[in-house]
Amino acid sequence: MTTTDEVVAFARTTTPPEAVLERAAAELDRFRRAADTYGEHAVVRALRQAVPNPESPVWTACLRGVAAVFDEAAPEWVAVCAAASALKGTDSASAGDAEVVEATAVGYEVAERVADALGKSHTAAGWCVRATAGAIGAVVAAGRVLGLDTERFRDAVGICATQAAGLNQADGTEVGAVQIGKAASNAVEAVLLAHKGFTSSAQPLEGRRGMFALLSAEADVAAVTEKLGVEWR
Repeated sequence: MTTTDEVVAFARTTTPPEAVLERAAAELDRFRRAADTYGEHAVVRALRQAVPNPESPVWTACLRGVAAVFDEAAPEWVAVCAAASALKGTDSASAGDAEVVEATAVGYEVAERVADALGKSHTAAGWCVRATAGAIGAVVAAGRVLGLDTERFRDAVGICATQAAGLNQADGTEVGAVQIGKAASNAVEAVLLAHKGFTSSAQPLEGRRGMFALLSAEADVAAVTEKLGVEWR
């Protein structure tokens, strides 16, 4: 089983421990407060005017993700929270609050593990890990909410991985917030495309020309799945 396959299996079937769910619920609350507080920030208003359908799940994830970043009390993985909550109540998903919390928990776990696997060389090269690893955690969360089957879930990870980007140089700027919001919206878009039958690489993370190989000089791919679902970070 490949790394991507193990991540997908974990994301689809694992029930997080109660303590992890409590932490995920708290992170979602932090995200919602932050997104509500800065929902009328000038950058968010400008984006809302520029996009074709700001009420769609894809752009809801982006706009609320951007808004939350401006709050100093925002959660660690804004993209995960934004993606997990954007599909709730849409025609594509029937998930309720409990399912969104579970999705946030598994998304956080994957984001943390991908960040560790990318290692220090990833950030030293100038990549923003909150946007790159955050995008993978976000697509895992969104795929869980949507209830994708194994094949389509794998495709969603691949669609999102090919868009994982973000620069440390942008941190603290307006576009720094936008790149986190885009990580969330790319994740939601990826699961919606996969749900419609779009395909991608079978090994988008660990492949010879996959995300880890290209975005890190010292990726520890095994760190993603070591005791995955047994030890929670």
